[in-house]
Amino acid sequence: WTDEKFRYYRWAYYRMVENVDAQIGQVLDALRASGQEENTLVVFSSDHGEMMGAHGLVMKRYFYEEAVRIPLLVSFKGRIRQGKVVDKPLVSNGLDLLPTLCDYAGITPPPGLRGRSLRLLLEGAPPPDWRAELVVECANPESRMVHTGRYKYMVYGSGANPEELFDLETDPGELNNLIGSEGHRDVAAACRARLRELCNETADAAGVQLALSTSH
Repeated sequence: WTDEKFRYYRWAYYRMVENVDAQIGQVLDALRASGQEENTLVVFSSDHGEMMGAHGLVMKRYFYEEAVRIPLLVSFKGRIRQGKVVDKPLVSNGLDLLPTLCDYAGITPPPGLRGRSLRLLLEGAPPPDWRAELVVECANPESRMVHTGRYKYMVYGSGANPEELFDLETDPGELNNLIGSEGHRDVAAACRARLRELCNETADAAGVQLALSTSH
């Protein structure tokens, strides 16, 4: 891509964000006008982020923070304190949103869900038994990620870097791939083993195969 094309790409993305913001504002204005603001849980999120040129990449399909760390904004007037920030990396809107909605609606969630209600996180303190890791999957290309809060282990199964391991505490920009690092062999092995376990638990055959393909 040329510099000019990158500038246009970013400009177009920012304009789309502005448009979404304006449309959400109209929805919230209508909610206030209806008199139901104090009786409505409002959730804004997304299915993925956008690389925006980071790591020389565009679009989604990657497990870098730009693509997977997405907005999750929740509002419930009188219930959730305005401006509260929950800095909890192991939250999944795909897993946790349905249990949260059920909790606020006062209904029992369907059996077998792997997600957790976020109500305690939103209104109080995080529960002490919050999950220790999170698996994220992508089908095209087939790839998986294990996020432990500090470490991110990604396996793509092919390409120049079929495996990546990052320490987000010391390398938040994800610039130093620790796969092959003598000091992180145990961390990488533990992540591979945990990925196999979690994929087996959910009958994720493709994920198991990816994990096995990188066994050392």
